Amino acid sequence: MTEQHFTVPLVITEYDGIKRVNEPVTVGIPLAKGQVFNPAYIALYNASNERIPLQSEVLARWSDGSVQWALLDFLTNVAPKTTVAYTLRDCIEPPSCTLDAPIAVQESPTSIAIDTGYALFHLNPTIFSPFGRIIIQGRSALDDPGSSMVLLDEEGRAYQPCIRSHTIETAGPLRTTLRMQGSFLGDAQDALARFVARLSFYAGSGLVELRFTLHNSRAATHPGGLWDLGDAGSIYFQDLAIHLPLRTQGNVRCMWTPQPHQPLLPSAGTHLEIYQDSSGGRNWRSTNHANRHGQVMQTFQGYRVTADDRIVDEGKRATPILSVGDHETCVTATVAKFWQNFPKALEVDHNKLSIRLFPQQYRDVYELQGGEQKTHTIWLQFDRQHDSMPDVNWWHCRLQPRTTPEWYAHSKAIGYLTPRSVDKPDDYQALVDAAIEGDNTFFDRREIIDEYGWRHFGDLYADHEAIGHEGNTPLVSHYNNQYDAIYGAMVQYASSGDPRWFTLMTDLAKHVIDIDIYHTNEDRPAYNHGLFWHTDHYTDVGTATHRAYSQASMEARGLQDYGGGPSNEHNYTTGLLHYYYLTGDPLAHEAVLGLANWVINMDEGSHHLFGRFDSRPTGFCSSTVSRDYHGPGRGVGNSINALLDAFVLTREVHYLTKAEELIRRCIHPQDVIAQRHLDDVEHRWSYTVFLQILGKYLDVKVETSEIDYMYSYTRASLLHYAAWMLEHEVPYKCVLDRVEIPTETWPAQDIRKSNVFKFAAKYATEPFRSAYLQKAGAFFRACVTDLLSFDTCTLMRPIVILMANGYMQAYFDCYPEETAPLPAAEYDFGAPQDFTPQFSELYKVRDRLHGIAHAIRTAGQLLLGKHHRICSPSNV
Repeated sequence: MTEQHFTVPLVITEYDGIKRVNEPVTVGIPLAKGQVFNPAYIALYNASNERIPLQSEVLARWSDGSVQWALLDFLTNVAPKTTVAYTLRDCIEPPSCTLDAPIAVQESPTSIAIDTGYALFHLNPTIFSPFGRIIIQGRSALDDPGSSMVLLDEEGRAYQPCIRSHTIETAGPLRTTLRMQGSFLGDAQDALARFVARLSFYAGSGLVELRFTLHNSRAATHPGGLWDLGDAGSIYFQDLAIHLPLRTQGNVRCMWTPQPHQPLLPSAGTHLEIYQDSSGGRNWRSTNHANRHGQVMQTFQGYRVTADDRIVDEGKRATPILSVGDHETCVTATVAKFWQNFPKALEVDHNKLSIRLFPQQYRDVYELQGGEQKTHTIWLQFDRQHDSMPDVNWWHCRLQPRTTPEWYAHSKAIGYLTPRSVDKPDDYQALVDAAIEGDNTFFDRREIIDEYGWRHFGDLYADHEAIGHEGNTPLVSHYNNQYDAIYGAMVQYASSGDPRWFTLMTDLAKHVIDIDIYHTNEDRPAYNHGLFWHTDHYTDVGTATHRAYSQASMEARGLQDYGGGPSNEHNYTTGLLHYYYLTGDPLAHEAVLGLANWVINMDEGSHHLFGRFDSRPTGFCSSTVSRDYHGPGRGVGNSINALLDAFVLTREVHYLTKAEELIRRCIHPQDVIAQRHLDDVEHRWSYTVFLQILGKYLDVKVETSEIDYMYSYTRASLLHYAAWMLEHEVPYKCVLDRVEIPTETWPAQDIRKSNVFKFAAKYATEPFRSAYLQKAGAFFRACVTDLLSFDTCTLMRPIVILMANGYMQAYFDCYPEETAPLPAAEYDFGAPQDFTPQFSELYKVRDRLHGIAHAIRTAGQLLLGKHHRICSPSNV
């Protein structure tokens, strides 16, 4: 196909007052359909129209094969507090490499050699040291036998990181990334944990970025559906550290700073330690940090710096950089988000620099739950001289290139996006901006329960769950990306360019990927690689961390039949997908596909116990609220959404095929809607989630030019239900008497009705089209007005719902005439068919028996209660 000529603006703003010189940056940029098919034909120009060396790769493609999202790497120079502009353009032929020394990689059975032109790194392909030797301009930088990484279990036994496989994940002239994975093995070859390491090397530099993931691949036992700390599937350890012994001659000099903008401080002793024990915040001893025994083990508020066991500095929140070397070589290091991911430590002992990701200084062991992982980012800089610390202050405040909101919208890579510049400031936008503006932002709310530490940082405080709480300490409740806050933050970032949205998105995405997803193959298919619910409603998390159900919650509710696990009703992938598009983070790519495959695996009857006797689909991915309801609802809606996201990411047809199977299972153009009981607001409200996803499915079919039977079937189903809504739906505020807890979240959910009508208008013809558009606007206005009538309108959950859904209104205000293709033919869809999941007959028998047992139990309790009342002294 013929490629189109294009010009894409790119901007970088320096906010932190740091002079940036040849800083490496990576960014995902969208391209319009048909613009470019080979990313090598993209060129980058600066404001002086000079061509800049660029590395590019494809993250996703449109259905015609053209590039939808491209990942770009380049070096940039930015003066403090300024903005620089670049331009992406198409070029006639791929540019030849203009670097003096692009990165070269050589592999052998005993070594992987990566030459950046400035430094030569030798890595061991069997043991993750990570470095065997480092040669900087002809001089060896490390003492023999090189660096090392050690994991100490709770008894102090050492485990070595043994590599099972490695691959060059990204190979380019500017950046090369090596991926290694394996297990920590003890002397008896017993495995304590798994790991994945990604090392990025940069041309002409001694810079290394190491992203290290520690992973407990075991399943949790979760007895009774409870997920408290102390589970038999957890692993316990006391230290994980990397040690870098520098080869020095003569006096060793150590320099450090607790904050990037503070002067460098020399160390007079032979041992220096920077240790962050707690967040340093006002609630640093929050019960959020309780261990398996319910104890908070933080010792002091903030960080301390000691030199030869003498405290030389202390404070609340360290963002340190540490460097050690002599007159010929030096190494400088830090850990990204150091204090936020406490405990953390950087140390120098004579000529050895140690980076403790899980430091032994903490006065408790660490517990990594079954299926849990944690990823840290380490920055290292190897240099020849040590006259002064390298200028690496940017490590803690990375530049983030972006295109303009106008281009994000123009590319159509983010559906229904409009730039803020065409929006009029209104009550909707003011509500959404409460997340980042004022004195109670989402960032500020972290302080309430101290949402920091290696397990918690990035998550959002579910403050809506604390309404009515009367305890002496704040109720601890975790949000876990409910209603896709990641996607909401991404949409607001793309439409505004405000970097606070990007920070919110990235912090939350990294947390969700590591902590909220159940990374195991060893549990039941309905749980493996699924997403954990938020903390159970209106209860304290206790010791369940981010896994919803705890012993404390069960006791607080006074229930015996309690508990659960990952569920199809809490499966959000679209934010993770777009986080991947904007950053190229491979962990997000894995997460999206993992959650989509979870949908497929949980529904596959043959994967389950006794599946050979009944291989029908389980229905676990299509039920909502109850096991026997497989109609429109958020359970199947979220499942279809995950499958669609996996399809557009990979273009693998089996994801789309499964999505279409679930659509046919749960809706039909001739449904008798009254039998769905959609007026049961408490239990059927989420049918609008499902209908929104039908709109997304139709958009995918239009983009792929598949105006076929399933397109017609889905369109007819959507319009059938929209016609019912036109006659029956009213704002939730009018029916709050039908719900159990009439909170501010109900009017926020009206935004979904508005969006369903928008999709219906796009796919309908007149006269229904105009009626649907009118209803869409009416429900949007009712949503905002009714939400503002609550004093609690800016709590977490309603704002997230608006962030992720309300942006469509501005688009349809700008493009009210947008329509979609009509069906290519008329089809006979037949009559609706009931879905009977695997073992449904046995479940019905079991439920009857449970009902009989419950009736007997209730009768017995009534008899005992009557006897107690007769004999009670107060009744004599």
